[in-house]
Order: sequence, then structure tokens, then C-alpha cells
Amino acid sequence: MNSPIFQYGLVSRILRQKMNNKTLDHLLIALTVLFDLCFVATAIVVAYWVRFESGWTPEALAFHKGGTPPLDDYFRLIPLMVIIWLMTLKALKLYRPERNATLSAFWALCKASGIALIATLAALFFIYHHDAYSRWVMLLASGFSLIWLFLGRLVLHRFRQAIHAQGVGVSRVALIGYDARSEKFIKALQVKPNSGYELIGIIDGAAEAEGSDVQSLGESQDVLEVVRTHRLDTLFISSPIVPNDTILQVLQACEGVPVQINVLPELSEFIRGGTAITFFEGVPVLQLRETPMQGVSGIVKRLIDIVFSAFALIVLSPLMLTIAIIIRLTSPGKAIFRQERVGRAGKPFRIYKFRSMRADAEEKVGHVWAETDDPRQTSLGKFLRRWSLDELPQFFNVLKGDMSLVGPRPEMSGLIDTFSESIPHYLARQRVKSGMTGWAQVNGLRGNTSLAERISYDKYYIENWSLALDIKIILKTLWAIKKG
Repeated sequence: MNSPIFQYGLVSRILRQKMNNKTLDHLLIALTVLFDLCFVATAIVVAYWVRFESGWTPEALAFHKGGTPPLDDYFRLIPLMVIIWLMTLKALKLYRPERNATLSAFWALCKASGIALIATLAALFFIYHHDAYSRWVMLLASGFSLIWLFLGRLVLHRFRQAIHAQGVGVSRVALIGYDARSEKFIKALQVKPNSGYELIGIIDGAAEAEGSDVQSLGESQDVLEVVRTHRLDTLFISSPIVPNDTILQVLQACEGVPVQINVLPELSEFIRGGTAITFFEGVPVLQLRETPMQGVSGIVKRLIDIVFSAFALIVLSPLMLTIAIIIRLTSPGKAIFRQERVGRAGKPFRIYKFRSMRADAEEKVGHVWAETDDPRQTSLGKFLRRWSLDELPQFFNVLKGDMSLVGPRPEMSGLIDTFSESIPHYLARQRVKSGMTGWAQVNGLRGNTSLAERISYDKYYIENWSLALDIKIILKTLWAIKKG
């Protein structure tokens, strides 16, 4: 009876009964905070060692005014840096277990590292301005923290999956009602068996789910008995398949049992991560969508557009003048090609490009996309298009405000009606300014590629926009141009 195997089995059964998915999430969040605290503190000590004691620092940087400072001075910084890091990570919502091991989490950690570094340097200036702290130590500490924090989250994510595989920390789930959203939810659970949810069955949906292998648990009027019999942790209700009276009945029946109740809303395709609930004079309001790129961040984005485009036009003016002259000398027609495109809110504007095709290229075919080896291209135009040099005049569009550096690519006005009728959510891309480059383009969807796929990438950009994402896209664009 006292064997380790029996004891392990007993503990495992207790954990499976007492720990649901939400409890495991809270435990992992606490562990994440603890790991973050240890990693940031350790990063300062390691950065100090690398800078002053390892001998790895280049000779040009080895000298430090006043000699090697005592390690105790940097121990004093640990509470300050830990507080700054924890506040930054909390503000960027990096204590959500579902984000721990995603690529977006890594980029968010990069952003957090930059913010924490700037905040730390500012704090050193105002609080410890009498002490000379090495900026290299601060920079190294931020780098080490970034790497270790992400690795720590990756380890905890793997640990969570292993725990779920043992049946611990898994929420027992039932669906009330059955429709297309319920079916999509079931498939999502089947795709991710270690998601932390175990589907037990369906309530009030046996007839509709007849072809499914999910068992029927009974009717909604017996929901309390079903919850207790099957030890359910969470109920998902499909609205409006389940009427409001039934939802109220379920809420009242389960008032005395610890079961979480969620609703799969009818407008699920319009609800994203940024959806919020606000209150107007006590009346709850569900915000399905907000106007993107507004406020301070929108102003900063426009300032970046102005400064960057003006700088690019000044620096690249000799190259642009040379290209214009060569175009005029090698083929008849104007050097600058102007075409009507559609931008934000459906407003038309004239886009500027270096002419890469014959002057009469659109006379017979009208508004069509160019092919990879389009016969209408000039020999110079093919080279310009390969290296994206034909796009350089669009810096004038950015400076004028017709376009932005980053955004969905502007479409030809003659194609808008056709695309908006055939492609779902096509017009959503007109909620923001068009861009010289975009999320779709840096992911390989450039030129004559799948329009539906490009729209999905454009929607992702609009719904997840941030200045950090813009910078990421610009850097990826420059790297893609470098590779040709």
C-alpha cells in the first residue's frame, strides 16, 4: 500500500480531481513571474562578469572610468530592474499562458527588452545620477534577460503540455447546443489534444450531432445533474442556437456549483483579441472593432513616415535621378508612371512609380496585374522590378500622406468592385492607409499571388498593428530586397 507506484497513482488521481485548466494556468503564471525575477537578477550579475571579469570585452571597451566598480553597486540595481521588467511584461500581457511559446511572444519580449532598457537608463539618470554605471552592463543584461525569459516560457509551455498529457490540469468540457461554431470548436480541440480541455459530450444537441462521435449528455433542463455526474469544469453555450431563456436557466441551475460558463457568440468572425467590454451608464457594450492607428501611436506612425520618407528622398535623389534619365534614354515615354489607386476609406489617389513597362502597356489590356515575366516590361524595367527600385517614387506618396511606409498594398481602382464582391472582408484593408510594403509582402505574397491569402495577412496586420510590427516589417523588407 505504501509503495511509490501506489503513492504516485494516488497523487495523480488527486491532482486530476483538484486541478483544472484554470488552476494550472494560475500556477504556471506564478512560476513564470518567479522565473522572470530570477532571470533578470541573474542577468545583471552575468553581464557584470562578462563586462569586467571575463576578459571577453574588446580592448577598446575594456577601460572603465574609475577602474572596475564593485559588484555590490550592481546588486543595488536588481530591485529596480526587476520592478521595471515585471511592470513592462504585465503591461504587454506577457503573463498569459497561451502566449508563452509563440513567435509573437518572442517579438513582444524584444519590445519589452527595449522598453525596460530605456526605462532603466532613465531611472539611473534620475535616481543614481551620482554613480557611473556601465551602459554595456545594462545592454548585456537586457539581452540575457530577453533570451532567458523566452527560454523559461518555452520550458513551462512544454511542461504544461506534459502535464496535460498525464490528464492533470485538464478542464472537462461540455457543449450546450450544436451548430457550425460548435463543430469548429470540436475540431480545434481534436487538433490540439494537449490544449488543456477534454470534451466530454454535448447537451441539447444530440440530433444535430448525430454524425459526430461525441456522446450526448442529456437535456439542458437537467444541466445541474449532468455537471455533477460528469464532474464538468466548463460549459460552452452556442448562441443563438440556445435561446436566452435556456441560457438564464443554465446560469440559475449552476449557481451553486463551481463550473465556468462561456458563450460562443453569433458574431464570432468579427470578434478578435482586441474586443473589449465597456459600460455606458451601467449598460454593457461589446466593442467589436475600433478605428486602428489612432491616438499617440498613430501620430508617431505619421511622424515616422514623414521623417523616413524625407530622409530617403534626400539620400536616394542621385539614384532616382539616374534611373529617370536611363528610362528616358532607353525607351520612349515618361520616366514616372502615374496610376489611380484606392487608399484609406476608399479615397482614390495617384501613385508614382518608375515606368517599368512600355508607355502603351495598358492601352489594350486595361487594369490587370503584371505577370512575373510580363512581355510588356522593358529590359530596364525587369531589373527595376526585381530589386523594387520602381517603387522609390512612392516615397513622395508617403510624404504627401496618400500612403504610409507600412500597410496593405494599394489596389487599382478598376478592380475594387470585382474583388469586394468575390473576396470576403476585402474592403477591411481600406480602414488604414496603403503602404509601400506590408505584412503580406514580407511573407511572400507579392505581385500576382493568391488575393484571398493576401487579404488574410492584411487583416492580421490591421487587427494586430503596433509600431513594433511596423519596424519588423520594414526590417524584413530590407532583408528581402538585399536577397533580391
